[in-house]
Amino acid sequence: MRKYSHKAASDIRVEYGFELAAGLSQFPETAPAANDILAVTEALGAQQDKRRALRIPVLQSRAALRFAEVGAERVIRSALRAAEIEDGGRRGRICACLFPRGIRPVVIPMGKRQVKPMKELVERLQNAKLSGIDAYRDAWSPKLEAALATLEGAVAAHLGALAAHDEAFKVELALRDAHHDAVDRAMGIVRAAFPRNRELQDVIFPIIEEGRKPKNEPAEELEASIGEG
Repeated sequence: MRKYSHKAASDIRVEYGFELAAGLSQFPETAPAANDILAVTEALGAQQDKRRALRIPVLQSRAALRFAEVGAERVIRSALRAAEIEDGGRRGRICACLFPRGIRPVVIPMGKRQVKPMKELVERLQNAKLSGIDAYRDAWSPKLEAALATLEGAVAAHLGALAAHDEAFKVELALRDAHHDAVDRAMGIVRAAFPRNRELQDVIFPIIEEGRKPKNEPAEELEASIGEG
């Protein structure tokens, strides 16, 4: 009797399950096992489809996050240039107040890691007590706050999409295990129904196609964080 590898992906298990159910249904002794295999195979296939559908929001929100990052960086760099103009040169009072360690700590981080330094920049501008900073603050505080809000929204949307996808994948992995166990039970039923009849036992179980090696899901399916690239 043939069985897929314990590392087999969902699509291999689903195809195997439908074919095995068809084989088991040929005999009254194994028909109940066919129903069990069919039920868990359909459940696994449906969960795989759900997880794949949830991958789309992950990709879409990741693209939106990239644009939010670019938008935030542009506003930050423009705010720095405006501060330099207001100061009359580089590293003046406003620049030193808003960018005490330069611009890199604010623009280099990506994704969710950029939220904290940008929020701190906005707070420094809001709380600045420098003489003559009011006009600059009135002009740039709304722009920085808007860019920060867009970035925070994009991060939250992407994290939410990732969480939904990963939760669906956990359920799919549990169904893979259930499918594997159901196949084991079916093998035991077939052995009991047709003892020492190896030829009949083998014909019930699908042929594992040569050259189609079982594989794990791509690493991207288990993406757990953002802003790492």
